[in-house]
Amino acid sequence: MRREKVIDFHVGLLPFEEFTDKTMLERVKQQDPSLLRYTHHEAGNKSYLTLLLPSSYVKKEQYGYLVVLLNKHALQQYLISGSGTDNQVTLMDRSGQVILGEMNEEMMQRIMQSRTSASQGSFELKVDGEQAYVNYADLDSQDWTIYSLSGMDQFRKQATAFQQAIMLSSILLLILLLLAAFWNSHSSFKPFRRLANQIHGKLRIRATSDYDAIQQSVMMLRDHYTLIKTEYLRQWVLQGRLGDEARKALARESKILDHSWIRLAVVKIDAYYEISERYDFASRRLLKYAIGNIAEEMLGSKERSIEVVDFGSDHLLILIGVADQGDDVTEELQEMRRLVEQYIQLTIIVACSGSRHARDDLRSIYDDLCEWTLFKFVSGDDKIFTEQEYERYADLQMQPDDTQLDLLIQSIRSGKEEQSLSLLEQVFARLQTMKYAECQFQLRLLFFSFIKAFSKRTTLNSIEGIEQTLKKFTKLEDIHRWMKEEIVRMISLLGDQKRLNRKGKNVEEVIEYIQIHIHDPRLSVEDIADHIALSAKYVRQLFLDQYGMSLSNYILNMRIEKVKELLQHSDMSVAEISQQAGFLTKSHFFTAFKKATGMTPAQYRYQQPDADEASG
Repeated sequence: MRREKVIDFHVGLLPFEEFTDKTMLERVKQQDPSLLRYTHHEAGNKSYLTLLLPSSYVKKEQYGYLVVLLNKHALQQYLISGSGTDNQVTLMDRSGQVILGEMNEEMMQRIMQSRTSASQGSFELKVDGEQAYVNYADLDSQDWTIYSLSGMDQFRKQATAFQQAIMLSSILLLILLLLAAFWNSHSSFKPFRRLANQIHGKLRIRATSDYDAIQQSVMMLRDHYTLIKTEYLRQWVLQGRLGDEARKALARESKILDHSWIRLAVVKIDAYYEISERYDFASRRLLKYAIGNIAEEMLGSKERSIEVVDFGSDHLLILIGVADQGDDVTEELQEMRRLVEQYIQLTIIVACSGSRHARDDLRSIYDDLCEWTLFKFVSGDDKIFTEQEYERYADLQMQPDDTQLDLLIQSIRSGKEEQSLSLLEQVFARLQTMKYAECQFQLRLLFFSFIKAFSKRTTLNSIEGIEQTLKKFTKLEDIHRWMKEEIVRMISLLGDQKRLNRKGKNVEEVIEYIQIHIHDPRLSVEDIADHIALSAKYVRQLFLDQYGMSLSNYILNMRIEKVKELLQHSDMSVAEISQQAGFLTKSHFFTAFKKATGMTPAQYRYQQPDADEASG
């Protein structure tokens, strides 16, 4: 929605103005989609059922939507078209619009007039002089009604045939059961005996009989009210409000509903990713159980009721029933944080709401509290987050600046450390003015740009590396500090690489000069050094570092290779070849060649054709 673009399944990426389905575009722009609601839609002279899905069900702002167009003909073929023609099934909305199936307008009006206001029912109707039977049922989830029309004669025939089949099958089944019971009577109670033995062994129930053991185990299951209460509390928070039956059931298990006012507090475990790496699932549950006990100890009193709900992730939700709407629990929550850090060695982030009526929508409050705990990442504040801090967080509206990121990357490539750190400071100052989700997105973009620009020189060498790195940090300032160290390290590596590149170019110039002047017997290291404007000592050391051999040995090897080439591919005499290879004297030439090849130049020339034929 922010980019005003559509990805069409058949066409691809399009701007809003080029998208042909303007009706659907207007529906999406209203930003009030009906979740999990199918609606009728006309597009391109075709009729569809549409399903409109936002990017998230709980966020207050939607940045994108998925629109699915379902082919009505295919749905009708697979969902309501039967193998026979005696039954007619039609799906209509409350306004009389046919969703699936076929029904003429006259028949539709007669059926709509005959049905009652009840959500489901049946009635008889005359169709073409014959008696027909109509069943209908309202589908409240979609505001649709399904109608089934069948002829009475055919219905009676099918009912009679079905009744006869049932009777025959029942008699046959009864005979088989009697035979099975007679044959296996001696072992029919083995499963109950096995269950009773397990109850005796695992639950250590003292019972006079197997029946008594099973009965006692059922009573024990009924006593597990804590699990039932926790499930009701989860439903209350996730659904927002309780139904009357669920409210009565929860009132029997908890005193939280005895209070008209409720405060909610989310306790989030900081650095939960590291905790997950260190502890298994059972250990993490024990840690959260300990936090819940401390919360109940600190917040509980005669005027309050405390319930702790674990949603199985990185946080707990504390429901605090208070008698006085102005009851402030901030000091108790602060002390709870201190005790958790002291005894459990965990850092927690706490966000607390104001007093809410017990019949308010708890889901929206819970979502807001989870959002408040994220404020610590951006601001770095270490406090109890309340609505006052969230108002400051909600006002964050700063937009990203791509030019700063480009300047930062260029500065790092140029090796300007001071300028790079200053630009990084500006980037993170801007990140501190963004909401958590936008800040996380910009951090991923920053890390990805570093991977793209500096490849393996950065420790962020993959998309997985980005995610793992983000999970390690609990505050934006920690990432800022780490990025400083990363930039200093990369600038140092780039400087080393540039120095290596300069050395490599110098060595290439040396080799090129040697190849051109290999025939000159007076070729020396000093000549080469003068040519590339470096000292002879530096050139010797540079070549030794790059090739692991002295420059004079390299020149000698090049002369030997030149001799081999001329011996193989020319008719020149050995004396002429030695001159072309730059040997000053014949004796030096013969000695060096035999030492390198183990044979004289004439022997080498004589054996080469044989070697060539053998290789051929």
